[in-house]
Amino acid sequence: MVALAIILVVVSLATFVGPAAIFYVSAVLGLAIDAIELLNYSSIAQGDFYVTVILVTLSMGMSIAAARHRTAVSEEANPMNLPVFG
Repeated sequence: MVALAIILVVVSLATFVGPAAIFYVSAVLGLAIDAIELLNYSSIAQGDFYVTVILVTLSMGMSIAAARHRTAVSEEANPMNLPVFG
């Protein structure tokens, strides 16, 4: 779990400078953490289990939404595309 957490932190930092595909890597790591939590359900305190699963699932959803979000300005909405009167 510690190794996955460290990898998740590195991937999260890489999203600031890397391509949008890194968000999908973050979502897959979150899925792996959820799977490990579910497999070790009996050895984890019930409150910790639910908090971890909820937070990791929320993180996965936000990673997928961020990967699909387009930040580019369309040509029609570009403020430099003003009409020229002449």
